[in-house]
Amino acid sequence: MNTTNLAIAPGTGASRNTATPRAAVRVSPKIDSDGGNGYRILVWLRLYWLMVLFCGALIAAPMAYLAWTVLPSKFESYALLRVASSPFSVSNSKDPQRSRTDFTTYLKTNSQLIKNEFVLNKALSTIVDGSRISDLATIKEQKNPFQFLDDELVVSFQEGSEIIRLTMKGHNAEDIRKIVNAVQLAYMEEVIEKEIKERQDFLLVVETTLLKLQGTLNQKSGKALDALLPVAAVIPAEPRPFPALGQPALAIAPAALPESIRKLFVGELVKRVMLLREQAHDMPLSIASQKSRVEALEKQMQSLTTGTPSKEILDEVDRDPEVVFLATREGAFRRKYNKDRATYQNPDAPTILASLAEADKVAEQLKQTRIKKAYEKELAKRQGKAGDFGGQYEDATRKLGELETRFAKDQKRLIEAEQEMAKLPPDPVTLTQVKAEEKRHEDEKKPLINTDASLVEAEDNIFRSIAGHAATLRLDISSPKRVSVLQTASTPMQRDTRKQILGSAFAGMFGFALIAFGAIAYETKVQKLCGVADFRSTAPMPVVGVIPWQPDANRDSAKRTDMLEAIDKLRAYVTQTWLSRGATVVSVTSPIGDEGKAFTAFHLANSLAQGGFKTLLVDFDLRKPTMHTLANVPNGVGVCELLRGEADFRSTIHALPSGLHFVSAGQWSEAARMAACGGRLEALLNRLKEPFDCVILHGHSLLTAAEAVEVSRRCDVVLLCTLNRETRLPMVKKASERIATMEIPFSGIVYLGATPQEALC
Repeated sequence: MNTTNLAIAPGTGASRNTATPRAAVRVSPKIDSDGGNGYRILVWLRLYWLMVLFCGALIAAPMAYLAWTVLPSKFESYALLRVASSPFSVSNSKDPQRSRTDFTTYLKTNSQLIKNEFVLNKALSTIVDGSRISDLATIKEQKNPFQFLDDELVVSFQEGSEIIRLTMKGHNAEDIRKIVNAVQLAYMEEVIEKEIKERQDFLLVVETTLLKLQGTLNQKSGKALDALLPVAAVIPAEPRPFPALGQPALAIAPAALPESIRKLFVGELVKRVMLLREQAHDMPLSIASQKSRVEALEKQMQSLTTGTPSKEILDEVDRDPEVVFLATREGAFRRKYNKDRATYQNPDAPTILASLAEADKVAEQLKQTRIKKAYEKELAKRQGKAGDFGGQYEDATRKLGELETRFAKDQKRLIEAEQEMAKLPPDPVTLTQVKAEEKRHEDEKKPLINTDASLVEAEDNIFRSIAGHAATLRLDISSPKRVSVLQTASTPMQRDTRKQILGSAFAGMFGFALIAFGAIAYETKVQKLCGVADFRSTAPMPVVGVIPWQPDANRDSAKRTDMLEAIDKLRAYVTQTWLSRGATVVSVTSPIGDEGKAFTAFHLANSLAQGGFKTLLVDFDLRKPTMHTLANVPNGVGVCELLRGEADFRSTIHALPSGLHFVSAGQWSEAARMAACGGRLEALLNRLKEPFDCVILHGHSLLTAAEAVEVSRRCDVVLLCTLNRETRLPMVKKASERIATMEIPFSGIVYLGATPQEALC
């Protein structure tokens, strides 16, 4: 290690030396700036990225599919209603702005009425396309259908617009379309039609009042009611469009009405007759046109059952694998037949005739197959077209029936209107005729009914006012509805798929996050070593050596060179800092095991021997000796025999080619374990270091064997080896605390498996 990066600091144990050097290990800027939990998490994810990618994909795929299935985007269907800004009525013709001022209120009121309970109740009992709404699966799944409809049905409109939009979303496309249609129909029936019915009932009351008032006026004027008041039907059984065809505008006979009202009645009757005559003239043309369309559709449907397949179908059949196979086989037999005829002298040989017969047989089979395939494909194609033509044919037939029914009704209404017009008097009753009638009564001495002229005039004014209101009300009823259906429920479409996409994406990401979280949780629990920065908050000892790569990377020459260079840096630190101050015995241990202590001890001893130090390497891992395999010597007589007093010290030493001297562990026994403590162990250590400049002891793991403590506390230096991704930080902390309690003069940590950047110190 570079001496410029070294510093002297107080040691952990000062029994034999008052100062302990400590290495100021220079850490790479990245580790220094990113240290902490955030950096550790990034390191863990980098270590487990392949597992997170593979296992996360196995979990993310089904979770995303499940989310896509469970959270499908809802279908949306909507219907449109139009609310006229001003009603179609003659009552507000003098003040058209009056109805516009309350348009917003009317719009909001009807928007609330659409979701009223009586409208929703009617909608649930409505039958749409042969299905009762209350029997739909979407409604049956709900505990409270009214609350469900109130929550899911959205009624909206824009300021200044005449359009009310009914929108509903759901998972069943057909159900929501039927529900929207049912609500629209229920609203029109329960609100709009009911309002018209109430007006009709009110009109009946008004006309009944007019009848009574007319009778009273006739009696007071001395006129016979039967002579002047031929009453027609009051109110039809069903409402009629404007103008009210087939019924009088008023229930009062025109001869008995005031002049202004009578003119209005006659004008309306004339308009009605003219309109009916125009419709009677145009309706046959519409019926003939619709009949032509029905006949054309019938011919198109009949053409689907006859006719030959199209050229496209035949070409498609010729490309069919079965047809191609049979055509190829027929060609082969034909070629064989022609070849045999040209080869043999007898053209009628049985073999030649057999080839011809086989070719004809295959040709017939090919013909039947082509016909069958063409029929199947043409049938499938025609069935699709037949469905389209069938719908158009049914619609055209229904419209034709409606036109014929309407034509018959219009003819009947025209006859009634003409008969009613024929009953009108040729000339109105003039004031002169009335005065002549009064003078005749005076001459005949027949007194008229004595009436109060002022009372008769007041009643006559009331009669005129009520008659005018009745005529206006009749026109209002006959006028178009203020609220009309602009569009029935649209075809449901999946408009908003964002929720489904986001849910599936989140579920997929959650699968990867789950595996990543598991890896982070595992690493948080085990707290394995991830870098030099982990020692700052864990170990009180300094890091004196940083060796890149794992110890098993010796096969790579470049990595082996980096590791040996790091060992030489460690040797420089050991010699300049500890050996120069009188330290001789260096114990190389680790917290638990398999953390690179054998590698560190062997190569450090070799480096010291090559550096000119007379070095002895002793394998004090008596239970699981491995150092003899690195030294390539047998594990014969060694430390165990020396502890038991069964061998001479010099007979146990092996001289290696590198100049290193080595003592193996020997044969383990219980007696050797009992002797590895106290004065015998101390005497052995003193004996080992007498002829050598430095003694490297490869000891047991510090936290697993009792003799490891006995050996370490009698050494001058303890090197605690830690291995990246193997050593756990709690174990490092425990081992450091144990070393501190033993009052060892010098100690330090050797970190193996570091990155090349971390080793630059």
